[in-house]
Amino acid sequence: MKTMRTSFVVPCLFVACSALAAQDIRREPLVLKQGGTPEEPAVFDGGGMIIDLGIDITDRQWIKEGDLWTSPGPLPDHSPVADAQRAGLFIDEVPVRVVRDRAAETRSGEKGKVIYAAPEALKPGEMGWAADGSLYFRWPDGKPPGAGRIIQPPGKLASCVSIACSHIIVRNVVAKHAANDGFNIHGHRVGVRLENVKAFSNGDEGISAHETVEMDVVNAEIAWNGSSAGGVADVGDSVTSYTNCEVHHNLGAAFFFDGKSHRVTNCRIHHQAKDVEIRGDAVVEKSGVEWLKE
Repeated sequence: MKTMRTSFVVPCLFVACSALAAQDIRREPLVLKQGGTPEEPAVFDGGGMIIDLGIDITDRQWIKEGDLWTSPGPLPDHSPVADAQRAGLFIDEVPVRVVRDRAAETRSGEKGKVIYAAPEALKPGEMGWAADGSLYFRWPDGKPPGAGRIIQPPGKLASCVSIACSHIIVRNVVAKHAANDGFNIHGHRVGVRLENVKAFSNGDEGISAHETVEMDVVNAEIAWNGSSAGGVADVGDSVTSYTNCEVHHNLGAAFFFDGKSHRVTNCRIHHQAKDVEIRGDAVVEKSGVEWLKE
């Protein structure tokens, strides 16, 4: 990307960006639709903006049996999630994994049947739904029952930030508690650059590029995201690079690549069972990566 001569703030879909000051908490998704050119990319500088789509349900009535908590009936706007790749709840920053009973589903003989793991079968940090729609979960390790906020992702499968244009720089934005991704990029988008962003505690990935997206990410922190794939998941024919990023405490790998080609340079990875998961014929270059398992 060439050095830009001028910059401007990209219009948002829902409210005027000029009304948002540093440290404002935005409760609606942000969709960026207006890009620039290779010579003069558009710039969206959030100035520390926090986009938090989470709904605090700590004070709802809960049936409490030690570390197993159950809602008395369905929770409003939180119907059962069939996609077990995503987290369905957060305890403070920690994603809670949706677990299905695959053996019981097979035994049912019913195509598409969804059966969640029984409450007694759950491990810490796992959840499911009963037949009547009641949600149940076990508190994750390190979070004593009642010692944390219970956060529900929004009812619709929205991402915090959706980039729907090319030649754009997005910087200084914190994205958290989306039902889908923190930063989501679909389509044929080129010249996309994320700088100094944070993607925390999103139901799916923190950052995810799809189709033929070409994107560079610099100085990002990606943590506590609930995807079983990775904190980052770039797929399709995407071409991406990550430089000087910190990735930690995601449920899946730090990086999941199933796209065309990717580069990870001088990134710090910690508290992850795996650093990079590669699928298909994706070409991945790594250099200067520090991976601390603990």
